Amino acid sequence: MKRKKITAVLLAGACLASLALCGCGNEIDENAVVATMGDREVSLGYANFAAHYNQLNYDSVFVSYYGEGYWTNEQYADEDGKTMEDSVKEYVMDDIEMGYLLEDHMADYGVEVTDEDRAAIKAAADQFMSDNSREAVRKLGAASEYVEDFLYYETVKSRMTEAIEAGADTEVSDEECARRTFSYIQIDLDGHTDETTGEYVTYTEEERDAILQNVDAVAEMAKSDFEAAADAYSYSVSSYSYGRDEADESEGGFDNAVIAAADTMSEGEISDAIEGADCYYIIRLDSENDEEAAQSARESIIQDRKSAIYDEVTEGYKKDSDFKLNEEEWAKVTFDDMFAIAQEEDLSAPQE
Repeated sequence: MKRKKITAVLLAGACLASLALCGCGNEIDENAVVATMGDREVSLGYANFAAHYNQLNYDSVFVSYYGEGYWTNEQYADEDGKTMEDSVKEYVMDDIEMGYLLEDHMADYGVEVTDEDRAAIKAAADQFMSDNSREAVRKLGAASEYVEDFLYYETVKSRMTEAIEAGADTEVSDEECARRTFSYIQIDLDGHTDETTGEYVTYTEEERDAILQNVDAVAEMAKSDFEAAADAYSYSVSSYSYGRDEADESEGGFDNAVIAAADTMSEGEISDAIEGADCYYIIRLDSENDEEAAQSARESIIQDRKSAIYDEVTEGYKKDSDFKLNEEEWAKVTFDDMFAIAQEEDLSAPQE
């Protein structure tokens, strides 16, 4: 199962007074050193809390979908064979390292965490500890100093990210973000998702032949009423916007033949059936210059540039990092307990 990059969640909505827990948990030596960077040491207690806080945010959503045991179930491993537990623990340790690295470069960007910020962080940590039951705190491995450190580094990362990304070029030309938008009916020839079971069902040869015989009829009906044609043959109508930066279909872009056809069409024009891979498309060009899609593209391009400059800077930091992980100690942190939030209240890091 492919997973997108995991993003840490601040202690917002993290009141766990009614936290439901199951499992026996695992005992660790909180004072053990799980990682070092220079003369700084990461305690196993702090890393354990950070790991379980991230786990909590996953359990609150995924348990209902995947059931208990999904953390180590190979069915949900990524393309490299890493289980969900392995991947999240790897992210947590990378995130701890990045917090240290960004802290080291705060002066480069004029970023600081003031005494006022630290007071707010301490108040938030104290509130978190008092709002939650002893059992919830114990199962999370929370302690006031761990929560304070967690909120401090989240503040550092947030402010440093903003400062680094401020160096990105935010000028995007109209030509670069211009978008054409078309609606399309996709006629699949390989199979379909069963609406009752949710399972993918492959068409038989007879069913495939019957669909092929109707392709031209759907296309002809679409010429006069696009939506009615889709309804008549139980297809759905979707839309797609693209620009000059549209990727090749082999790299995740829309079908090349469809894009080529759309480029030749005028607004309101409806195509004949266009052959794709195991399917046919019928498209209607809705806009030759979709301003709403263009604005969305402009924002996306700027965000991509911000992400690129952030990645470039932080990869440079990591290249020179002397961060070392004690794998034996880190292996002692497991996600055996399952968490479920029964009550949520607002608690967050200090705002800028």
